Amino acid sequence: MKTLPLPADLSAVRIPRAAIPDPGGWTFDGDGFALAELALDGGGRWRNIAPAATNQAGEWIALPPLVEPHTHIDKAFLRARAPNPEHDFEGARRAIERDRAGGWTLEDAMARMERALELAWRRGVMLLRTHIDSQPDRLEPCWQVYAELRRRWQGRITLQAVASLGGGKLAGEHGERLGRLCREHGALLGPVLYADADLRANVARMFELAQRFGLDIDAHVDENNHGHGDGLRTILDHLAHAPFDGRITLSHLCSLSRCEPQEIELLARRAGEAGLAVIALPVANLHLQDRDRGNTPYWRGVTAINALARADVDVALGGDNSQDMFVPWGALDPLAVLRDGMLAAHLDEPLGDAVARVSAIAARILGEGTIGQWRIGEPADLTLLRAADPFGALSGDFEERLTVRGGKVIARLGWEG
Repeated sequence: MKTLPLPADLSAVRIPRAAIPDPGGWTFDGDGFALAELALDGGGRWRNIAPAATNQAGEWIALPPLVEPHTHIDKAFLRARAPNPEHDFEGARRAIERDRAGGWTLEDAMARMERALELAWRRGVMLLRTHIDSQPDRLEPCWQVYAELRRRWQGRITLQAVASLGGGKLAGEHGERLGRLCREHGALLGPVLYADADLRANVARMFELAQRFGLDIDAHVDENNHGHGDGLRTILDHLAHAPFDGRITLSHLCSLSRCEPQEIELLARRAGEAGLAVIALPVANLHLQDRDRGNTPYWRGVTAINALARADVDVALGGDNSQDMFVPWGALDPLAVLRDGMLAAHLDEPLGDAVARVSAIAARILGEGTIGQWRIGEPADLTLLRAADPFGALSGDFEERLTVRGGKVIARLGWEG
């Protein structure tokens, strides 16, 4: 792999509070950034991460290793091949069924899924969780490809997988089969829980299977524009009388934000007490929720991130689908998701703290707490942006963007002058 040299002067680099395990002794500005002196040893590991000796900022902004906590690389890049002219959720489901009817080959799935990992790698991602469509008739080829990619990408991106399917399909033998498959691949169980008459039974089956097979959970829940946190309530009620040993992550949780403010605070507090984590998908839900062709939506579709954070719920931001029938946007770039998420959700925290939602907090939710922050003696993995301002940098106003792995520049975007 061809690499480029690091910038020569990293003595006054702006770094976010989120990148530092212990921010005591640092001086941060109103955006949550401090000036740092960064130094590497000859092996590409951190030799020094300390407050800078100057008040004059240099030309670089440094960000920690990034995390993509929720995506679907098995569907990636299908937009043109399987169009969804309605642009809504049901249209996407019809489009993927039509495309699958033609047969997904091993070669096709490998090419698309590896292309997604290449994009993520070049944009600074070190940890990625992908949901894999796991209907009774479609476990292959994507699980076979995932196993091969997990082996091939070891040491570059840590991969996790989630078996995803409609919650009602966990019943019977297929649920048992998925329990065994997830245990074999070290994967999570991740049903899509719909707010229907079977919701309570599907939640109970999800927990029963996960408990018996020793699995963690990452469920799609309340991804709709008509409910009021029905899935979250059902899960909380279930846990109140049947504790669960594993980690529980809820993805989307859109309709929580449709509840009354007092109700949001109560449900957020209960979620915090139950130890739940949440992954918000701002780009996907801005695109899909409250969609009525010909009208402009009045509801953003993003979950109540600020209320959840106030209740000590870990909330990360994920990119979800990338250039497929569900979402035509996306390039596996957590920094783009961070920018859009802060805008869509009115995150009331400094940018230097919000970075954790695509780095340290996301890594903690995924059970990889050492990823997403810098520590002396560990490999120097970071993203460098040559820019005058962090908000400008995330807006695309930068001269260069460098992805650094083990002290080596493995990808570069920007001006060639």
